[in-house]
Amino acid sequence: MFSANENILLRQHKRRVIDYVESTIPEDALDLGTAVMAMQVSCRQPGCVPLETAITVVFPKPPRKMKKKRNTAQQQQQDNKSTNDKHEKEEEVPSFPKPLLPNLEESRIGGNFKTRILKPLSDVTKDDVLDALPPSFAGGRRTVESICIKARDMIFAQIGQLVGGGGGDNNEDSTDSVEGRRLVAEYLKVCLDEYVERGCVAPEWGEKDGWGSKDDDTANNGGDKEVAEDASATKDDDTKSGGIKWGEGNIVFKRPAEDDDDEKDGK
Repeated sequence: MFSANENILLRQHKRRVIDYVESTIPEDALDLGTAVMAMQVSCRQPGCVPLETAITVVFPKPPRKMKKKRNTAQQQQQDNKSTNDKHEKEEEVPSFPKPLLPNLEESRIGGNFKTRILKPLSDVTKDDVLDALPPSFAGGRRTVESICIKARDMIFAQIGQLVGGGGGDNNEDSTDSVEGRRLVAEYLKVCLDEYVERGCVAPEWGEKDGWGSKDDDTANNGGDKEVAEDASATKDDDTKSGGIKWGEGNIVFKRPAEDDDDEKDGK
């Protein structure tokens, strides 16, 4: 529960965000009754931010002109012979021949446009609002390209935080952290391919079986040793050529230190 002061602050932040959104909507659309709503919602699903801002733009329902088609007596008799439930038909003609906002169909048919900002209301800035709105809104910057770049940056940042290194003042870019980030990136690359193949349906949170390994059949048939040798040879060839061939070979997670000790003991 919020205290009285917290509710006042929340309403102030809500009004500020609504003003940001309204500043991107033409005056004539606002005069027709376009309304903006903003609210702070919590999310308890895995991977969600605790608090986020939900924005809804409600466009006015276009007034409609009713045109009645009346059948003549002769036509009515003919219709009654074929069907007994013929009635007068009405044809609805929308009064908005063009969208109130360019290229936004919701604004033409009187629908709702919804978007989210992954921040609480108190932290939302005007730039955040513009990043969440498509170019149909004045100054809107949400495009397929911007979404892809944001998703890329979020993934890279998470890899750096989970594995270590990858930028920042306090991160040491050790050989182990670089190799760890490479292994995670290779694993995610395979998972993304499988995600697309499965109709962009994500696995259950924490699910491991059936994800990240397209060559399970090879491994189950006793091909682990051959896969490891192929991966090692590929890595050596890539090192000599001055780069890694992304997207080739298989992902092999092994602990070099333990394997080396085992080989020494075996000798």
